[in-house]
Amino acid sequence: MTNPSDREVDTSAPGTPTAGTADAAVADAPGTDEQTDQRTHVHDESTSSRLGAAGRFAREMVVIVVIALVASALLRAFVIQAFFVPSGSMLPEIKLNDRILVSRIGDVQRGEVVVFEDPGGWIPSTEQAPPPGTVRKAFEFIGVLPASGHEHLVKRAIGLPGDHVVCCDDQGKLTINGVAVDESDFLRQNGQGADNIDFNVTVPKDSIFVLGDNRYVSGDSSRHLSAQDAFIPMDLVTGRAFAVVWPSGDAHVLHVPDAYDDVPAGDTPPDKGVIKSPPPGGR
Repeated sequence: MTNPSDREVDTSAPGTPTAGTADAAVADAPGTDEQTDQRTHVHDESTSSRLGAAGRFAREMVVIVVIALVASALLRAFVIQAFFVPSGSMLPEIKLNDRILVSRIGDVQRGEVVVFEDPGGWIPSTEQAPPPGTVRKAFEFIGVLPASGHEHLVKRAIGLPGDHVVCCDDQGKLTINGVAVDESDFLRQNGQGADNIDFNVTVPKDSIFVLGDNRYVSGDSSRHLSAQDAFIPMDLVTGRAFAVVWPSGDAHVLHVPDAYDDVPAGDTPPDKGVIKSPPPGGR
């Protein structure tokens, strides 16, 4: 017969887990190593996902910027380019230090304002803009900054290939292919002669004859009559200016004057420009 005192007594309170169930409870309790590992793994995945998204965004932004810069450079090279005007030779239409937009598309028409490379010694030292530095060159190339005009000039195309241009008739007007042109609406010296230098030229093929609107002080074709560089080869023409864009107070579209509308086409252009003494009977 078993003594009650020798019996194993379950001293655990009702509902109190036994050792085995306690171990299981501890294993299942929040904050255990296994669950901490799981949460850490989820956190690492979330952080990695955010970092990956940020990296993709950064790469996409770099690609967008590169595409924009390439597009800007192509636009500048083949379509539109901005220029800084370092002289007052085109007053009053274009002022000193204006910024202009130049189209590289299309042929030059009589009366248009054109930008062209210096054919040789046209730009005086007093108007010579300092050469751009490496950084500015890069920004000019991609179109972020306007070209400094270091080696470019801005004038009006007066004579096209084959045109016979004479200054001046007895009224002080320029004649092109025998037709007198009234330029008084846009020349700086309104009411005076079209130029203070007499000339009689025929423009050769693939070239133009250019004059400034501030004609009496403009270093243009009329100031270079002793050599063929009075005629600008078309391959030196960068493009046709169509607007002043800065400063904002000067912004306007550059319209082609109607003064040249009645001028007929010239004859077959010679291979080499013709420069003669002005005919008698002029001013």
